[in-house]
Amino acid sequence: MQIPDLNPTTIPDLATRQIVIQLLNVIETLAAENAALRVESQQLRDEVARLTGRSGKPDIKPPTPPPAPPDDHSSEAERRTRTPRGKPKKNATLIVTHEERCVVDPATLPPDAVRHGVTDAIVQRLRINVEVVRFVREVWYVPSTNTTITAPLPPGYRGGFCPTIHALVPALGHGANVSQPALLTFLRDVGLTIGTGTVARMLLDPDGFWADEAAAIHQTGLATGSWVATDQTSTRVDGQNEVCHVVGNALFTSYHTRPGGTRQDVLAVLWGQELRYRLNDEALAWLQASSLPRTLFRRLREALPHAMDMTAAELQQHLTTAGITLNAQQQQQVGDALAVAAYHAQTQVPVLGWLLSDDAAVYDHLTDTHALCWVHDWRHYAKLAPRVPQHQASLKAFGDRYWAFYRDLLAYQQAPTAAERARLEDAFDALVEDVTGYAALDDRISKTADKRAQLLAVLKHPDIPLHNNAMELAARRRVRKRDVSFGPQSRTGARAWDTFQTLAATSAKLGVGFFHYLRDRIVTPATTPTFAERLAQRAGVAVQPAA
Repeated sequence: MQIPDLNPTTIPDLATRQIVIQLLNVIETLAAENAALRVESQQLRDEVARLTGRSGKPDIKPPTPPPAPPDDHSSEAERRTRTPRGKPKKNATLIVTHEERCVVDPATLPPDAVRHGVTDAIVQRLRINVEVVRFVREVWYVPSTNTTITAPLPPGYRGGFCPTIHALVPALGHGANVSQPALLTFLRDVGLTIGTGTVARMLLDPDGFWADEAAAIHQTGLATGSWVATDQTSTRVDGQNEVCHVVGNALFTSYHTRPGGTRQDVLAVLWGQELRYRLNDEALAWLQASSLPRTLFRRLREALPHAMDMTAAELQQHLTTAGITLNAQQQQQVGDALAVAAYHAQTQVPVLGWLLSDDAAVYDHLTDTHALCWVHDWRHYAKLAPRVPQHQASLKAFGDRYWAFYRDLLAYQQAPTAAERARLEDAFDALVEDVTGYAALDDRISKTADKRAQLLAVLKHPDIPLHNNAMELAARRRVRKRDVSFGPQSRTGARAWDTFQTLAATSAKLGVGFFHYLRDRIVTPATTPTFAERLAQRAGVAVQPAA
């Protein structure tokens, strides 16, 4: 049934106007509930059909690409500003390394042909060929020690393969996201004699050389600026559900697979080590404000040492000695409070000033200041599906103002001034003070108003992005890796995924070819700076040791 386009503001009688507004909101509530019940009903019917051996409702795809589905809450169209595009001049960046002359066979020329100069054609040529090399190594005998000295192989040659292959396999497997079977097929197609186990070992980083570099990237990256962004996505290790945490800023991205996605897991990633726990004034204030029973709070305060770091085992020992048993929720609350307090009290690594993330609760309280993503905030508005024409118009009008303000923030980032900062603060207040009469929209606007400080973090730090898309894309790379290769089968495999994805993502941000970096670090490690060293040089900080 088509709902008439009724504008309540045109109703002169105030009481009637309020009744109509309430009725329109009731219609919206009932329509939303009805849509949710339809979906749930179809899911239940499909499940009943499956349990009784029948088929559920078929998911028949349309013959042509459909419009955006109703659950697509992207804001790309609203937030993007169109810029003219021009095809870059490819040849301007190429350096000619070889020159060949192309001539015309005189026998094919007409009698009156006259030579009219030359013209250039720039092409790129790739050579792929397998060479089998026999190294004849001198062997010297030392009678005084009864030992032999054998001439070493050239740098990077080990396991029967050259450094190019040792770099190519992880570059394709982790950088280009080629599955292990497809990678093996490619290597054999080009003429290489190599086994499945050899490829697997090259992808695993068995000696931990690259893992140490990835850990140094993370620690140095955390010290390169006043902020980092983070996100997480599900992953599987040996068939078990775990969580991949992604952390980064403009210079680096690092990946960390952990058993869960709790606040303590996030903190362990930001800290760069396994957690420590401390009961101090900050932790006591946190626990006092929590829902812990007062008796339990008092017993914890008496049982745990004050202002002293504890490992997880030591914390549990203190609780056991005091006869304190915590349920799962209480363990989470106590662990969060004590771990965050220990992180803020330590001085071994810099405590982050700003954290950019979505609005998940696990990111709260980890840093002094917390910046939120505008794109995530808008997704709540995009989920609204008003049926009343007046409400549809209200949502669209608010959206236009919302994204106009967003573009003003982008402009502020390019030229921040105190006057513009004050104007934008007032403009935000005016934006969220709007009352539309559409209850669901007004409730959503009030939630945006509550996040004023987090959404306006850019006014204090213009270098902080307005959205968390970079970390979402980084997390999506893990999802694509998961789609292609399912998941690592061991803890060593999970470490390799984290390691090489960290190296590949950071190489892209630093503008360094991933394959060439791997090969150079294998062949000339003494003269090829690590990514951690490059990060430190870019940011003007010291290289941070891996935890």
